[in-house]
Amino acid sequence: MTRDSILGWILIFMVGLSLFLYFAVWSGIPGEQSVQKSLQEEKKVDLTTIASPARILAHMGNASNTLITPSSAFYDKVWNYSSKTLTAVWDGAKAAPVEIGADFFEQRTGLEVVFTTPMPVSFVKRLFNIESADDPAYDSTTIASYGLMEDGGLWAYLRGGDGKYYKINKNADSGELMALIKEISSSNPPLFATIPPGNTRLKIARGIYVPLQSYILPTYGLKRDKIVSDRLASKFFDDFSVVRKIEETDGAVIYTDGQRALRIYRDGTLEYSFPGVKEQKRNVSFYDALKSALDFINSHGGWPQGGFLSSYDVLSQDAGANQYRFKFGLRINGYPLAGEKEYMSVTVVGSQVKNYYRNMVSADKPGKLTEMISPIKAMDIAVATRDVKAMEDISAGYILEKDEFIPVWIIKSQGREIIIRNLAE
Repeated sequence: MTRDSILGWILIFMVGLSLFLYFAVWSGIPGEQSVQKSLQEEKKVDLTTIASPARILAHMGNASNTLITPSSAFYDKVWNYSSKTLTAVWDGAKAAPVEIGADFFEQRTGLEVVFTTPMPVSFVKRLFNIESADDPAYDSTTIASYGLMEDGGLWAYLRGGDGKYYKINKNADSGELMALIKEISSSNPPLFATIPPGNTRLKIARGIYVPLQSYILPTYGLKRDKIVSDRLASKFFDDFSVVRKIEETDGAVIYTDGQRALRIYRDGTLEYSFPGVKEQKRNVSFYDALKSALDFINSHGGWPQGGFLSSYDVLSQDAGANQYRFKFGLRINGYPLAGEKEYMSVTVVGSQVKNYYRNMVSADKPGKLTEMISPIKAMDIAVATRDVKAMEDISAGYILEKDEFIPVWIIKSQGREIIIRNLAE
């Protein structure tokens, strides 16, 4: 090999090395786009996550009960077991009306799984892959909760959104259920008790459970979504090369291609609208519409930590497809974030997203521990100061105040959410 050829190969090697180092250095810089990409890849979830129950009641026998929330160590295990078992019992069987009430479960050993909002029966069946023998009309109703009870075998019960109960006409062996209940009981969980029905001053629904011990929860600092980049904004448009970018004096940025519009505020809040969604004649199921919403969120900002489906509306169109409006809430430390503020919503027409709103926040590191007043005292305050005469539920939650998440009691009364935030000294 001649001297010139050796020098030529060395030159080629040096050029190649410099290009490699250039790429390695610049691709490794943690810019906003790479951060957003990693966030999207890490936060993809499925429907079982966003439809997960608000709480699970474990009835351990002898009037001993505990409440399992999404932050509890047993939550995933119990949720997975209950969904698997409901599928095994309900598959090929039929739900028939039964005359029982909430007190029926208080007297037995088992689990009650309570959804955040009543779910369509057809959705639950498809989510759990259940092929039942129910009357078609039953599929158009909703399920607020389901119970798995030991009663000479394992029996499954469904509570409709209208408060009526149904019993699956097939049972199973209760050995695994009893072993799980024993494991929960042996972990020394916090105990809960039912509240009596009430008196002339306050009507209390059956099936409300409150803790017997003091409730101590931490406060949390506020952490907002990162402001999205052009790269993520481009995902909202078919051809980003024709999109106009308008920067407003208040710091907000608008992207539009003449049909779609995306507005991003300085704090990371975004609003997307596509009023030109083509009219669709074919209705899609609740399951498919919710999946379309979830897929859209997964690829347009990622799923937020602690997110869940909080409510929905079905808006019919004349001679067209149904519109579904899904609202999503947040859980802080496993407890719901309360308040009138909306954090995320998606409107779906057919299989297309028409509107998307996102103003996501998340909890930073926990702060000081706070001992809350007793739930009974919170109820007394609600009666004395808020003219509450009926109560459907009381639970712990959080509110956002001055960039801090503060633990509170949330009382549900006649369609209202009443926040009692007086804390023990």
